Amino acid sequence: MTRVAVTLLCLLPVNAFACPTCGAEGGPNSEAFVDMSVFLSLFPLAMMGAIAGYYWYHQRAE
Repeated sequence: MTRVAVTLLCLLPVNAFACPTCGAEGGPNSEAFVDMSVFLSLFPLAMMGAIAGYYWYHQRAE
């Protein structure tokens, strides 16, 4: 009986709330969260591009 109750409780849908620092919808930190997500997604690509550009520039200079 206990296993059935636990299984049923696990299957019930519940609301998932974002933590306050993750920018819950309309919260004061939501813009900062989105900005930092974009920055952290694009920064590695920019670094790889800078390194590739550095090597490309120096190969053409020779």
